[in-house]
Amino acid sequence: MRQECIQAVQQAAKRTLTAREIQDIEDRIYRNMRSLARDDPASWRQLTDAERLRRAGQLASDELQREAALKKRRVALTISARQRLDNFINNYQGADGKLGALNRTIAFSADGKSNFLSVESRTKATRDYALSQLQEAFEAVDPRFFGLFEDEAGVRDLVFEMRGQNTGNAKARKGAKAWGEVTELLRRRFNDAGGDIGYLENWGIPQHHSMEKVGAVTKGKWVSDVIGKLDRKYYTRADGQLMSDSELTVFLGEAYNTIATGGLNKLTDTGMRISGARGNRGNASRQIHFKDADSYLQYQQLYGDRSLWEIMVGHLEGISKDIALVETYGPNPDHVFRSLLDQTKSETAMANPQDTGRIERQANNTENLYNFISGKTQPVANQHIARWSDNIRNWMVASRLGSALLASFSDLGTMYLSAKVTNLPMNQLFRNQLEAMDPTNRTELARARRAGLAMESLLGSVNRWAMDNMGPSVSRWAATAVMRASGLTAWSDAHKRAYGVTMMGSLGDVVTRTPDLKSLSNDDFRILKSKGITDTDWNVWKLAQQEDWGKGNNTMLTPESIMRIPDSAVQHLGAPERVKFEAMRKLLGAVTEEVDMAVITPGAREQMITGSGIQRGTWKGELTRSVFLFKSFPISVVMRHWSRAMGMPSAGGRAAYIATFIASTTILGALSQQLNDMASGRNPRDMAGEDAAKFWLGALLKGGGLGLYGDFLLSDHTRYGSGALASMLGPVAGLVDDVIKIGQGIPLNAVDGKSEQTGGDLVKLGKGLTPGANIWYLKAALDHMIFNQMQEYFSPGYLRKMEQRSKKEFNQTYWWRPQDVTPQ
Repeated sequence: MRQECIQAVQQAAKRTLTAREIQDIEDRIYRNMRSLARDDPASWRQLTDAERLRRAGQLASDELQREAALKKRRVALTISARQRLDNFINNYQGADGKLGALNRTIAFSADGKSNFLSVESRTKATRDYALSQLQEAFEAVDPRFFGLFEDEAGVRDLVFEMRGQNTGNAKARKGAKAWGEVTELLRRRFNDAGGDIGYLENWGIPQHHSMEKVGAVTKGKWVSDVIGKLDRKYYTRADGQLMSDSELTVFLGEAYNTIATGGLNKLTDTGMRISGARGNRGNASRQIHFKDADSYLQYQQLYGDRSLWEIMVGHLEGISKDIALVETYGPNPDHVFRSLLDQTKSETAMANPQDTGRIERQANNTENLYNFISGKTQPVANQHIARWSDNIRNWMVASRLGSALLASFSDLGTMYLSAKVTNLPMNQLFRNQLEAMDPTNRTELARARRAGLAMESLLGSVNRWAMDNMGPSVSRWAATAVMRASGLTAWSDAHKRAYGVTMMGSLGDVVTRTPDLKSLSNDDFRILKSKGITDTDWNVWKLAQQEDWGKGNNTMLTPESIMRIPDSAVQHLGAPERVKFEAMRKLLGAVTEEVDMAVITPGAREQMITGSGIQRGTWKGELTRSVFLFKSFPISVVMRHWSRAMGMPSAGGRAAYIATFIASTTILGALSQQLNDMASGRNPRDMAGEDAAKFWLGALLKGGGLGLYGDFLLSDHTRYGSGALASMLGPVAGLVDDVIKIGQGIPLNAVDGKSEQTGGDLVKLGKGLTPGANIWYLKAALDHMIFNQMQEYFSPGYLRKMEQRSKKEFNQTYWWRPQDVTPQ
C-alpha cells in the first residue's frame, strides 16, 4: 500500500495503524478486487485501475464495519452465555458439585437432576428436526432393499436440482427445495448465535473427499483430474484477473496436502485439529468450486466414498453441533468452556483440599467429554489398521447379531418403566405400539418422521448393539443388511416412534390443561421439569395449534406445530424465529432424551466408556473398540437406569424403581432365552426344576442387557464354545481364541486318533463367520440343512456329542435334533 493511502486510512481511523493492520487492509482490497472481477467480468474489464481500487476499497470498508459490529455482538453474546452458565453452575445443588454441573451442560444425564438441555441433546434435536424436513429428499434417492442401495438416477436428478439444473423430476425438485430451505434455516440459526457463514448463491450441496482415495494418487494426478471440473471464475489473482493453469495448480496442490493427510498439516501441539472460534466455522471460502452437477458427480465417483445421503446427513450433523456449541457457550465455546473448567476446578479444590485427586479426575473426565462432543478428535493414526479393524468388527456384527432381536424384548420393560416415571398414559402407549408395529401403516411412519422421531434408520445406524463407527465398505453393507433383515432396526424404530408419539400427545394435553410451568406437579412431572424448559418455551408451546392424528393422538404437540406459529403471535417474546426454534428444540430434546431411555440407545457418555474417544488407527484404540463391541447396549442399560433409579427423590422411590426394573427385565429375559432356544432347534428350558436357579440367573442377566454373558456365571465355556475370559474381551478376542484352539487341537487330535474332530471345529468356525447365518428365523434351517451336515461329514459323531453336551450343561433336549435335516 502506498504511503499516501496509509496516511489517508490512519486519518480516517484517527490512530496509527500497525504493520499487520495495514497488510490486512491491503489483503482485503485485493480479495474484493478478485470478487468484483469474478461476479461481473465484463464490467470489471471496463473499469480504470483507480475505479477498481475505489470500489474494492469501499467493499473493504464495509467489511470492516460489519466485522466491528459482529465483534461487538459476539462480545455481548459471550457475556450472556457466561452469565447463563454461571447462574446454572452456582445454583446447582447436586452432590457432584460445580464440576458436575459443568459436566451436565455437555451431555445428557439420566438422573433427572440437570434442568439443562445439554449440547448433546441440543445437537440431536437440531439434527433430527432438519432430517424431519427432508423426507422428499430421502424419497428422491429411492433407497431399496432394506435401504442399502441408492437409485443412481434419483441421486443424479437430486444433485442436478440442488445445483439449480432442471431435470423434470418433481420428486427430486421437491427434495432439493426442502434441502435448500432447511440448510438456509440452520445457517441463519448459526449466525444468530454468533456465527458468520455468508450466503453462497450456487452452493447447493456440501463437498466430500475420501482421504484414502485422494492419498492413493499423486498430487499431479489429483490436480489433473480436478482442474477441468472447476468453475474458473472463482479463482482469480490479486488484480482480479483469472488464475493461469500453473497458478491454479499451485493452489490446488495445497488443497491436496490437506485432504490427503486428513488435516495433519493443521494440527495443534497436542495432536488435536486446529479450531478457532466456532463462530467462524464455515466462513472460509469454499476452495473447490465445481462448474456443474456432472463435474461434482464425476469427482465423487473418483474421489468420494460416501453416498449422497451420507454426505447430506454429515453436513446436518456438523452444523447442528456447531449451533449447539455456540448457543450454549457463546461464539468461542472452547475459550468459555476452558475458563469455566479452570474456575470450577479451582473453586472445588479450594473447598475440598482433601479430594484433589478425585477433583482432578472429574475435571479430566469433563474435559475429555467436551472434546468428544465438540469433535476435537485426533486424526486416524494408521489408515490400514483402522480399516482392517473396522472390517473385522463389521463382520462380527454381520455374523453374530442376526438373533439380537430375540434379546430385545427387555425394551418393553424399560419402555413401560420409563412411561410410568414420565407419567405417560399406558393404554395409549400400547395402542401406539400396535400402530407402529404394522409394516403396512405408512401414514404412521411418515407422521412420526415429520415429527423428528426415530431417525436412526434414516442415518443407517446400528449403534444400539454394536458401535456406530463403521467405515464405508462391503463389511459395513453386510452388517447393516443383517441388522435390517433380522427385524431389529424395524423393532427399535417402531418402539421409539410409539414412545415419542405418546409423549408428544401427552405433552400437548398437559400444556392445554396447565396455565404455566410452575403449576406442574413436582411428583408427576419431575422428569419433564428437569429438561431446562423455560416460561418462554412453555408460552410458545401453548400458542401452537396442536395436531389431531386420530386414534387417541388428538393433542399432538409437534415440532412443526410450533414452527407454524405466526411470527406476530410470538413477537412479544423475542425474535420470532429464534423463540420458535428454541421452543421446538426443547420439545424435541426432551422427547428424544426419554425415547433413548425407554428404548436404550447409547449416548456420548456410554460411547466414551466404550472407546469412541480414543484415537483410531492405533492398537490401543482399535483393541479397546474390539473389547467393547456388543457391550455398548448393556453398559447403557446399567448406566442409564441405575442413574435414573438413584435420582429418584426418596429411598422408597429408588427401591421401587430398581425392583420394577429387575422384575420386568428378568421376565422378559426369560422369554428371550426361551425364544432363542426354540429358534435354535432346542426345547424350552425347565423354569421350575432343579436347574431353575441357573435359568433365572441367566434370565436376570440377559434381561438386564448382558446378553450371552449370563452364561459365564453358569459354565466354564459359553454355549458357543469360547472361553469366558476370551468372550468377555469381546467377539474379536473370542475369534482369536477359537482359531488358536483349533490350531492347538490339530496335533493333539492327530495324536489321540481324532483327526476328524478338526474338520467339525473348522465348520463351526466358518459358520460363526458367515454373515446372516445367525438370523433368528433362518439359523435353525441353515444349521440342520447345511452346517450340521457338514460337521457330521467331516467329524462323524460330532452332532451326538453336541447333543450330549447340551443335555449335560444346560439340561436341554431338542425339538429339532441336530442330525435331522427336517424336524421329526
